[in-house]
Amino acid sequence: MPKSQDIPWKRLFAEGTAVVVSILLAFGIDAWWQDRQIRKEEHEILQGLEEEFLAIREVLTRHSALHRDSLKSLENVLSISDAGASQESAAAVETAIRELLTPNTTDISNGTLHALLASGRLEMLSSRALRKRLVNWEREIGEVWDDQEAHAKMVYEIHVPYFINEGLSAADAMGSWYDDWSIPARPIAGDADALRHMLNDSRFRSMVEIRYGYRKHLTEEYEAALVAVDSILMEINRPLD
Repeated sequence: MPKSQDIPWKRLFAEGTAVVVSILLAFGIDAWWQDRQIRKEEHEILQGLEEEFLAIREVLTRHSALHRDSLKSLENVLSISDAGASQESAAAVETAIRELLTPNTTDISNGTLHALLASGRLEMLSSRALRKRLVNWEREIGEVWDDQEAHAKMVYEIHVPYFINEGLSAADAMGSWYDDWSIPARPIAGDADALRHMLNDSRFRSMVEIRYGYRKHLTEEYEAALVAVDSILMEINRPLD
Protein backbone atom coordinates (compact mmCIF):
# COMPACT_ATOMS: atom_id res chain seq x y z
CA MET A 1 0.00 0.00 0.00
CA PRO A 2 1.47 3.35 -1.03
CA LYS A 3 1.87 5.84 1.68
CA SER A 4 -0.35 8.90 1.63
CA GLN A 5 2.55 11.17 1.01
CA ASP A 6 3.53 9.07 -2.03
CA ILE A 7 0.14 9.65 -3.83
CA PRO A 8 0.42 12.49 -6.38
CA TRP A 9 -2.59 14.39 -5.08
CA LYS A 10 -1.85 17.54 -7.02
CA ARG A 11 -1.58 15.69 -10.31
CA LEU A 12 -4.75 13.66 -9.65
CA PHE A 13 -6.61 16.79 -8.66
CA ALA A 14 -5.42 18.59 -11.77
CA GLU A 15 -6.36 15.67 -14.00
CA GLY A 16 -9.79 15.33 -12.33
CA THR A 17 -10.38 19.04 -12.65
CA ALA A 18 -9.43 18.90 -16.31
CA VAL A 19 -11.91 16.05 -16.90
CA VAL A 20 -14.72 17.90 -15.13
CA VAL A 21 -13.95 21.14 -16.95
CA SER A 22 -13.83 19.36 -20.31
CA ILE A 23 -17.20 17.71 -19.62
CA LEU A 24 -18.77 21.00 -18.54
CA LEU A 25 -17.23 22.73 -21.52
CA ALA A 26 -18.66 20.08 -23.87
CA PHE A 27 -22.11 20.50 -22.33
CA GLY A 28 -21.77 24.27 -22.56
CA ILE A 29 -20.74 24.15 -26.21
CA ASP A 30 -23.59 21.77 -27.01
CA ALA A 31 -26.12 24.01 -25.21
CA TRP A 32 -24.70 27.06 -26.96
CA TRP A 33 -24.94 25.36 -30.34
CA GLN A 34 -28.51 24.21 -29.72
CA ASP A 35 -29.52 27.70 -28.56
CA ARG A 36 -27.84 29.18 -31.61
CA GLN A 37 -29.78 26.84 -33.90
CA ILE A 38 -33.03 27.67 -32.11
CA ARG A 39 -32.38 31.41 -32.40
CA LYS A 40 -31.50 30.97 -36.08
CA GLU A 41 -34.73 29.09 -36.74
CA GLU A 42 -36.68 31.68 -34.74
CA HIS A 43 -35.16 34.44 -36.86
CA GLU A 44 -36.22 32.62 -40.05
CA ILE A 45 -39.76 32.17 -38.69
CA LEU A 46 -39.98 35.84 -37.72
CA GLN A 47 -38.73 36.89 -41.14
CA GLY A 48 -41.38 34.76 -42.84
CA LEU A 49 -44.11 36.10 -40.56
CA GLU A 50 -43.02 39.68 -41.17
CA GLU A 51 -43.18 39.25 -44.95
CA GLU A 52 -46.60 37.63 -44.68
CA PHE A 53 -48.13 40.25 -42.40
CA LEU A 54 -46.65 43.14 -44.39
CA ALA A 55 -48.43 41.73 -47.45
CA ILE A 56 -51.64 41.31 -45.44
CA ARG A 57 -51.36 44.90 -44.22
CA GLU A 58 -51.07 46.15 -47.80
CA VAL A 59 -54.21 44.24 -48.84
CA LEU A 60 -56.22 45.36 -45.82
CA THR A 61 -55.16 48.99 -46.27
CA ARG A 62 -56.16 48.99 -49.93
CA HIS A 63 -59.52 47.34 -49.32
CA SER A 64 -60.26 49.51 -46.30
CA ALA A 65 -59.86 52.59 -48.51
CA LEU A 66 -62.21 51.03 -51.09
CA HIS A 67 -64.79 50.39 -48.38
CA ARG A 68 -64.66 54.01 -47.24
CA ASP A 69 -65.18 55.13 -50.84
CA SER A 70 -68.14 52.77 -51.09
CA LEU A 71 -69.67 54.28 -47.97
CA LYS A 72 -69.44 57.72 -49.56
CA SER A 73 -71.11 56.50 -52.75
CA LEU A 74 -73.98 54.96 -50.78
CA GLU A 75 -74.41 58.13 -48.73
CA ASN A 76 -74.44 60.09 -51.97
CA VAL A 77 -77.17 58.02 -53.60
CA LEU A 78 -79.34 58.28 -50.47
CA SER A 79 -79.02 62.07 -50.62
CA ILE A 80 -79.93 61.99 -54.30
CA SER A 81 -82.93 59.80 -53.52
CA ASP A 82 -84.17 62.45 -51.10
CA ALA A 83 -83.61 65.24 -53.64
CA GLY A 84 -85.16 63.43 -56.61
CA ALA A 85 -83.77 62.19 -59.92
CA SER A 86 -81.70 64.46 -62.13
CA GLN A 87 -79.31 64.00 -64.99
CA GLU A 88 -76.41 64.68 -62.64
CA SER A 89 -77.51 61.85 -60.34
CA ALA A 90 -77.16 59.14 -63.01
CA ALA A 91 -73.45 58.46 -62.47
CA ALA A 92 -73.91 58.25 -58.68
CA VAL A 93 -76.71 55.73 -59.10
CA GLU A 94 -74.60 53.61 -61.45
CA THR A 95 -71.83 53.60 -58.84
CA ALA A 96 -74.30 52.53 -56.16
CA ILE A 97 -75.61 49.74 -58.40
CA ARG A 98 -72.09 48.38 -58.88
CA GLU A 99 -71.71 48.49 -55.11
CA LEU A 100 -74.95 46.58 -54.56
CA LEU A 101 -74.07 43.88 -57.10
CA THR A 102 -70.46 43.34 -56.01
CA PRO A 103 -69.73 40.80 -53.26
CA ASN A 104 -66.71 41.54 -51.12
CA THR A 105 -63.66 39.35 -51.52
CA THR A 106 -60.20 39.79 -50.05
CA ASP A 107 -57.30 37.51 -50.90
CA ILE A 108 -55.22 37.07 -47.78
CA SER A 109 -52.72 34.24 -47.34
CA ASN A 110 -51.69 33.00 -43.91
CA GLY A 111 -49.63 30.05 -45.12
CA THR A 112 -46.62 30.82 -42.93
CA LEU A 113 -48.70 31.23 -39.78
CA HIS A 114 -50.81 28.15 -40.48
CA ALA A 115 -47.67 26.06 -41.06
CA LEU A 116 -46.19 27.36 -37.81
CA LEU A 117 -49.31 26.51 -35.82
CA ALA A 118 -49.68 23.09 -37.44
CA SER A 119 -46.05 22.18 -36.77
CA GLY A 120 -46.34 22.90 -33.05
CA ARG A 121 -43.30 25.19 -33.21
CA LEU A 122 -45.10 28.27 -31.96
CA GLU A 123 -43.40 27.89 -28.57
CA MET A 124 -40.09 28.39 -30.34
CA LEU A 125 -40.90 32.10 -30.47
CA SER A 126 -39.40 33.64 -27.37
CA SER A 127 -41.94 36.50 -27.22
CA ARG A 128 -44.99 35.43 -25.24
CA ALA A 129 -46.84 38.56 -26.41
CA LEU A 130 -46.22 37.66 -30.05
CA ARG A 131 -47.40 34.09 -29.54
CA LYS A 132 -50.62 35.40 -27.99
CA ARG A 133 -51.24 37.89 -30.82
CA LEU A 134 -50.64 35.24 -33.48
CA VAL A 135 -53.16 32.89 -31.87
CA ASN A 136 -55.70 35.73 -31.56
CA TRP A 137 -55.19 36.72 -35.20
CA GLU A 138 -57.34 33.85 -36.40
CA ARG A 139 -60.25 35.33 -34.46
CA GLU A 140 -59.56 38.87 -35.72
CA ILE A 141 -59.45 37.95 -39.41
CA GLY A 142 -62.35 35.54 -38.88
CA GLU A 143 -64.58 38.54 -38.17
CA VAL A 144 -63.68 39.94 -41.59
CA TRP A 145 -64.41 36.62 -43.33
CA ASP A 146 -67.81 36.35 -41.60
CA ASP A 147 -68.81 39.86 -42.68
CA GLN A 148 -67.66 39.28 -46.24
CA GLU A 149 -69.71 36.10 -46.37
CA ALA A 150 -72.75 38.05 -45.14
CA HIS A 151 -72.19 40.65 -47.87
CA ALA A 152 -71.93 38.01 -50.58
CA LYS A 153 -75.10 36.30 -49.35
CA MET A 154 -76.92 39.63 -49.45
CA VAL A 155 -75.81 40.25 -53.04
CA TYR A 156 -76.86 36.83 -54.34
CA GLU A 157 -80.08 36.42 -52.36
CA ILE A 158 -81.46 39.98 -52.26
CA HIS A 159 -79.82 42.40 -54.66
CA VAL A 160 -79.50 40.21 -57.75
CA PRO A 161 -83.13 38.94 -57.52
CA TYR A 162 -84.32 42.56 -57.16
CA PHE A 163 -82.67 43.57 -60.44
CA ILE A 164 -84.02 40.48 -62.19
CA ASN A 165 -87.58 41.01 -60.93
CA GLU A 166 -87.49 44.67 -61.92
CA GLY A 167 -86.11 43.89 -65.38
CA LEU A 168 -83.14 46.18 -64.73
CA SER A 169 -79.82 45.77 -66.50
CA ALA A 170 -76.92 44.50 -64.44
CA ALA A 171 -74.42 44.16 -67.28
CA ASP A 172 -72.73 47.45 -66.50
CA ALA A 173 -72.06 46.41 -62.92
CA MET A 174 -71.10 42.84 -63.77
CA GLY A 175 -68.83 44.04 -66.57
CA SER A 176 -66.74 45.94 -64.04
CA TRP A 177 -65.52 42.57 -62.71
CA TYR A 178 -63.87 41.51 -65.97
CA ASP A 179 -61.55 43.14 -68.48
CA ASP A 180 -62.91 41.03 -71.34
CA TRP A 181 -66.65 41.45 -70.61
CA SER A 182 -68.40 41.45 -73.99
CA ILE A 183 -72.11 41.57 -73.14
CA PRO A 184 -73.52 44.99 -74.11
CA ALA A 185 -74.50 47.06 -71.11
CA ARG A 186 -77.73 49.04 -70.83
CA PRO A 187 -76.77 51.63 -68.21
CA ILE A 188 -79.68 52.73 -66.10
CA ALA A 189 -78.19 56.20 -66.28
CA GLY A 190 -79.32 56.31 -69.89
CA ASP A 191 -82.92 55.38 -69.03
CA ALA A 192 -84.64 58.31 -67.31
CA ASP A 193 -87.74 56.28 -66.43
CA ALA A 194 -85.71 53.43 -64.89
CA LEU A 195 -83.58 55.91 -62.98
CA ARG A 196 -86.61 57.71 -61.59
CA HIS A 197 -88.26 54.40 -60.70
CA MET A 198 -85.24 53.22 -58.72
CA LEU A 199 -84.86 56.46 -56.79
CA ASN A 200 -88.55 56.40 -55.87
CA ASP A 201 -88.61 52.69 -55.00
CA SER A 202 -88.62 52.15 -51.23
CA ARG A 203 -87.13 48.67 -51.71
CA PHE A 204 -84.10 50.08 -53.53
CA ARG A 205 -83.61 52.66 -50.81
CA SER A 206 -83.88 49.98 -48.11
CA MET A 207 -81.27 47.87 -49.90
CA VAL A 208 -78.92 50.85 -50.02
CA GLU A 209 -79.51 51.65 -46.34
CA ILE A 210 -78.93 48.05 -45.23
CA ARG A 211 -75.89 47.74 -47.45
CA TYR A 212 -74.54 50.93 -45.92
CA GLY A 213 -74.92 49.49 -42.41
CA TYR A 214 -73.23 46.24 -43.35
CA ARG A 215 -70.48 48.08 -45.22
CA LYS A 216 -69.85 50.37 -42.27
CA HIS A 217 -69.52 47.40 -39.94
CA LEU A 218 -67.17 45.63 -42.35
CA THR A 219 -65.03 48.76 -42.61
CA GLU A 220 -64.71 48.79 -38.82
CA GLU A 221 -63.70 45.12 -38.88
CA TYR A 222 -61.01 45.91 -41.46
CA GLU A 223 -59.66 48.71 -39.29
CA ALA A 224 -59.61 46.40 -36.25
CA ALA A 225 -57.72 43.81 -38.30
CA LEU A 226 -55.21 46.49 -39.33
CA VAL A 227 -54.63 47.37 -35.68
CA ALA A 228 -54.01 43.68 -34.97
CA VAL A 229 -51.56 43.43 -37.89
CA ASP A 230 -49.65 46.49 -36.68
CA SER A 231 -49.43 44.98 -33.18
CA ILE A 232 -48.07 41.71 -34.61
CA LEU A 233 -45.49 43.53 -36.73
CA MET A 234 -44.43 45.59 -33.73
CA GLU A 235 -43.85 42.42 -31.69
CA ILE A 236 -42.00 40.76 -34.57
CA ASN A 237 -39.58 43.67 -34.77
CA ARG A 238 -39.10 43.98 -31.03
CA PRO A 239 -35.47 43.16 -30.14
CA LEU A 240 -34.97 39.68 -28.70
CA ASP A 241 -33.74 39.45 -25.12
